[in-house]
Amino acid sequence: MKKQWASFVVVVITFLMCCGLAIAEEDVIKVGIMYSLTGTGAPTGKAQSEGALLAVKEVNEAGGLTIGDKKYQIEAVVRDDETKPDVAVRRYREYIEEGITTLVGGTFAHVSTAINEQALDGSAFVMVTNSIEEAVFRKENKAPYYFTSQGAVDAIGRMTSEYVIQTYKPKYVIACLPDYAYGHGVGVGMKQVYEKYPDIKLEFIWTPVGTPDYTSYILKIIESKPDVVQMGQWGTDGIEILKQAYELGLSKHTKIFYNAIVISIAAGIPPEALNGVTMGMWLYHDLSQIKEKDIETYENAEKIRAAFMKEYGEQPDVMAAYAYIGMKETLRAMEAAQSTDPAKMYQALLGSPDFQSFKGPGTWRPDGRPFYKYAYFVGEGKGTEGRVDQWDFAKITDFFETEVLCLPLAEMGYE
Repeated sequence: MKKQWASFVVVVITFLMCCGLAIAEEDVIKVGIMYSLTGTGAPTGKAQSEGALLAVKEVNEAGGLTIGDKKYQIEAVVRDDETKPDVAVRRYREYIEEGITTLVGGTFAHVSTAINEQALDGSAFVMVTNSIEEAVFRKENKAPYYFTSQGAVDAIGRMTSEYVIQTYKPKYVIACLPDYAYGHGVGVGMKQVYEKYPDIKLEFIWTPVGTPDYTSYILKIIESKPDVVQMGQWGTDGIEILKQAYELGLSKHTKIFYNAIVISIAAGIPPEALNGVTMGMWLYHDLSQIKEKDIETYENAEKIRAAFMKEYGEQPDVMAAYAYIGMKETLRAMEAAQSTDPAKMYQALLGSPDFQSFKGPGTWRPDGRPFYKYAYFVGEGKGTEGRVDQWDFAKITDFFETEVLCLPLAEMGYE
């Protein structure tokens, strides 16, 4: 009798535990976070993951998401795409098989493009937080519930080219870009601008991803004697080419404009190698120059900066900040939709498209991209003597506002 009673108690306890676990699971919403934690994209992917996780932590600490009459905590399911499209595709399928239909991620453009192709069936709400080729966002190519908090790489080419032309008035420009989706997208954007200036010669030099020695490419630039070279390598490639450009004295022969610098890249470059290099930036930790012009944007940037300093003891890398915004907007979409259904989340975000950011007011477009008031910040690299701390690698010289951030919706097939 005692054995039967004991067995009964075990069954009851097990049942209650299972019920409790089920209830706990019902009070949790799982969201995928997938970045390049290893491979070429690792320096950036780690920072991006931290940005997305910080956004999740803030939402959870504020009580979670309210859907219906219940509060839900967010559980981040983090995975590594290894900077490889095929790995990212496998991870994506794993998420779907596990019932996780909300994904935030994206470090390298070709990986995020592969995810778009997987999501064409509408299986998930996807928020990539890096730049990818503009063609992906054309109506005939874009997955139905696919966003990016950063934008299109083509826009980088357009914005930087506009700035270079207006500022330096060159006659001959070399674009030294990485030979994959990101670089080619930037190249498309550059062509769109330079085609308007037939008197300016534009030449392209393509470098393979993971190139260990850029000597031959840099020497070719020196021999060609352009007025400006626009560089655009990413991750560890960006670190190596700027190091080697300094060692070979490239800046003595031409003006270097680096299209997109971030902390994770700048941190790996000796100060003397950045000294005098002009750099495009989406974010910098010190935006005090804009304080009098736009106090709201300054305060939003400071809020993000302070949150990262408190959590990680570091200034936010811009890619981490875009991941932070991407996750915050993803969770806002979920709560606004009162659902985790990808279609409802997508419509909810487009139905309430305006948000604030470190780049000024942002507005979501039907093609899944945001238009930010400040398209770009421009800075001058500092050497050792000009720095006050480890993050002080540049001085902001311009807050660039331009309509070329996004092509008109009609050109993207939405009107």
